[in-house]
Amino acid sequence: MVDSFKTQGFKGSRATVYRWIAALKKQPQSSRSEKSRPQSCDTKTECFLKHVYEYAPQLSVAGHLSRRLAAILRGDDASLLEGWIAEAGDSELASLAAGISRDIEAVRGAINHRWTTSPVEGQINRLKTLKRQMYGRASYALLRSRVLMAA
Repeated sequence: MVDSFKTQGFKGSRATVYRWIAALKKQPQSSRSEKSRPQSCDTKTECFLKHVYEYAPQLSVAGHLSRRLAAILRGDDASLLEGWIAEAGDSELASLAAGISRDIEAVRGAINHRWTTSPVEGQINRLKTLKRQMYGRASYALLRSRVLMAA
């Protein structure tokens, strides 16, 4: 894991990353979300992005498109999605746009409806974990008993 940091140019250690994450977790949620927004970048980050966009203009387009997609997903107007897909089709995000267009109804539903399947997904994950733990060790009857006891 440490080697993967070094190949990416990171000269610090895991402890540095852990300290940074711990400090980030202590901040209120509202201040964390404001810092992650591109409008509130510090001057050093803005200078870096300007430099990157100067040498790779396609990244500027991709950044703009990704911010627009995030705004569409956070909003409640799914009609903007088709325009985004058309615009992103000729950019670095063409593969993402193609994937969204293949399942456009599900994405529209996620934008328009505020309900979630997270509780169901959590139960499925729990059941699959139990199944993996028991695989090859016992019969279906024991697996069934264990699932019912956990519920």
